[in-house]
Amino acid sequence: INIILTKDNNSYKSFYNALLHEGYRDLAALLQDGIPAVSSGNRKSSMDGMTSYVKTILCEGGVPQRPVVFVTRPKLVDAIKKKLYCLGSDPGWVTVYGMAGCGKTVLTAEALRDPQLLEDYFPGGVHWISVGKQDKAGLLIKLQNLCSRLEHDTTLSQRPPLNIEEAKDRLRLLMLRKYPR
Repeated sequence: INIILTKDNNSYKSFYNALLHEGYRDLAALLQDGIPAVSSGNRKSSMDGMTSYVKTILCEGGVPQRPVVFVTRPKLVDAIKKKLYCLGSDPGWVTVYGMAGCGKTVLTAEALRDPQLLEDYFPGGVHWISVGKQDKAGLLIKLQNLCSRLEHDTTLSQRPPLNIEEAKDRLRLLMLRKYPR
């Protein structure tokens, strides 16, 4: 409890939600009166501060929503943002890695909630893909889906790639020509 009290209001809310959703309703009830109505600070990373533009871009791109139990980790989110900002001067890729369940998805999705980052560096939107361990058929389906999403504004209706190699070639060309970021 002492650690949570040194954090911002979002930490308190997340702790309360965790108690509530993990079967500790009696403990959550004791904390209910202390739940802050508005998060302190000027940070725009709260869900309330998100513009409809950001919500639309993230939803269209398939970016995961913030989990019910969410703990802010601003230093890690800022580190991902800095790497993404570097793509403005030198297009490329940012890879976030770590063991399963450590928060890679949550941190990266949180970094993308920055309206300035989206407007300045990803004006065409983002496309979120979770690959994980896939068999070849599952991987082909994911690649076909991505091709379809990236080719959505093309006037020529292309057939989906028939195999993984064809999908990789098509995605490579799309990334180089149409989506360098």
